[in-house]
Amino acid sequence: MKKNILSFVAAAMIAAASLTSCATVNTGASISNAPVGQKVGEAKSSVILGLWSSKGKEATLKKAAENGGIKKINQVEYVNTSYFFGLVIDHTTRVYGE
Repeated sequence: MKKNILSFVAAAMIAAASLTSCATVNTGASISNAPVGQKVGEAKSSVILGLWSSKGKEATLKKAAENGGIKKINQVEYVNTSYFFGLVIDHTTRVYGE
């Protein structure tokens, strides 16, 4: 009986840990010496199991600039957030400019 309880507790802890794992990686680049800019544009997509993307190639610089009404990009930021041990990855592209 005691062995069953310990097995159940261990399985519950592993399940809880797998549901709460998350990692976020931010990278960016300044394209010019200009200030960051007044406008911000963002484009997002998700990849599941590394095989299927929720919005195809929607997380592009061009799409982010269009979403923010930006004509001149001054800075770019990429944010990748991983959930469930990397089974689901959210990609976000942010652009700053005028």
